[in-house]
Amino acid sequence: MQMNSKTKAILVSVGGSPQPMVVSLNEQKPEYICFFTSEATKDSTEKDVLPNLSFKPRHWDWIITSNAEGLSECYREIVTKLPDILKKWNIKGSELVVDYTGGTKTMSVAIVLATIENSSVYSYVGGVERSKGGVGIVVNGKERILLLDNPWNEIALMDQRKACILFNKARYASASEVFAEIEEKVSGNHKPLFKALKILSSGYDLWDRFKHTDARNRLYSSKDILTTYSVKDKKGEGLVVKLLKNIHFLDELKDNEELLYYDLISNARRRAELECKYDDAVARLYRAIEAMAQFTLKTSHCVDSSNVNENLIPIEVKEEFVLKYRDNKDNKIKLGLYVSYDLLKRLDDPLGKSFFEFYEKEIRGLLDIRNNSILAHGFRSVSSETYKKLMDVILKFSGIKREDLPEFPLLET
Repeated sequence: MQMNSKTKAILVSVGGSPQPMVVSLNEQKPEYICFFTSEATKDSTEKDVLPNLSFKPRHWDWIITSNAEGLSECYREIVTKLPDILKKWNIKGSELVVDYTGGTKTMSVAIVLATIENSSVYSYVGGVERSKGGVGIVVNGKERILLLDNPWNEIALMDQRKACILFNKARYASASEVFAEIEEKVSGNHKPLFKALKILSSGYDLWDRFKHTDARNRLYSSKDILTTYSVKDKKGEGLVVKLLKNIHFLDELKDNEELLYYDLISNARRRAELECKYDDAVARLYRAIEAMAQFTLKTSHCVDSSNVNENLIPIEVKEEFVLKYRDNKDNKIKLGLYVSYDLLKRLDDPLGKSFFEFYEKEIRGLLDIRNNSILAHGFRSVSSETYKKLMDVILKFSGIKREDLPEFPLLET
């Protein structure tokens, strides 16, 4: 890895040989330095390191361990004190270089373990020549500083799997948060991919909450990066194909309200099939059935189910509808689910006829279960069997095909 053009801050472990630290600090010239030392080496750091710096840092601080051979003590000192120091400096963990050259082996292990969650750059001072026939310490003047590849580029693979599992369980907001954490920690060419996955996940979260315009914008902004990566990684091809199809659906949704009940049915599928939330799923299916009737009345018969023009009601049932369904508060005629389909049937509409072909044998009992559910008017939970039956009958009487419903992608773990 190439040396950064400018090192903002560095956490450096210091041992009994100060020269490697001097070389590292003079090479990187950080604005802020935090020395991790034992009580025995603090004085030598002040005498042998600070006076030999070729630059003037803005500030330096100390983390001192009382036991340079105690892993728990060293680790505890760093994780307890480093966050306050970074906060004081106004430095993010991703801006911190960690140099683990000096100190005891225990101190080196502790400094890496304590920073692995936040830091993304590590450095180590090696050399081209060592004492004792090549197995001792680096000879002064022969030091070589190594800026090591970001370990998070590999570690992120485990967190990526976690994010994908969350996404595939319809936990889109949580997946987006994990991808954001990974984006913060990885470096180089890895950042754009995880940024795109973060945006993608937040887009599907918005869609899952029916915020269609914002969702479309997020998904569209992730498209180009994910398409580019799919060229290199064939596993991403399926994701991009489904993403483009989803964007197209959202574009059509802007001009076609009919697709709203397609979206409601798909949302119900995710609640049931990904989260096992059958009460939520059936509530959405009920709303989808209602929306179908409302949409059909409006587009095919110019009837607004929330404010029906009585002149549009067939003459033979006009008096009955006016008497039964006029709201005394605002004097508007309002129709619920069953009555909306009843009106469609009386208007000789195919959807109304189809609904009542299935009503007595299949739909009525399922709607009764929904009405007695805990998310409606009762206290019973809905079973997976009820969900499956209601889903099947909706598709049958509406004529909607499963393959025409929008389907969110699944991420490969």
